Amino acid sequence: MTLTHALTGLALLGAGYLLGRLRPGPGLLNWAEDAVTPGWRTWKFWPAAPIILIALAWVWTVHPRRTLANVRAWRQPPPPRGPAMTFDPDWAAKRQAARANDQEA
Repeated sequence: MTLTHALTGLALLGAGYLLGRLRPGPGLLNWAEDAVTPGWRTWKFWPAAPIILIALAWVWTVHPRRTLANVRAWRQPPPPRGPAMTFDPDWAAKRQAARANDQEA
């Protein structure tokens, strides 16, 4: 092992430590998502698209079952909505009657 190998290893170790401390991934991914969302006609789309593809490949590789479950859940139709709320049209009269009963007691 030469001095060049040792210095290269130390530089890689230092770079890995620095990337681990700074964690640029989430910020870079947020920027890429914001850049890709408007569409491919913007100039930011093309530098951001490979970042999104690398992130998708990473997620599919590291968490395949969770990713597949999320994709399946995303494709499901939303649950049916509950019935609309109904209000008693005579609520004011009932409230006055309740107040009158409270005052009598």
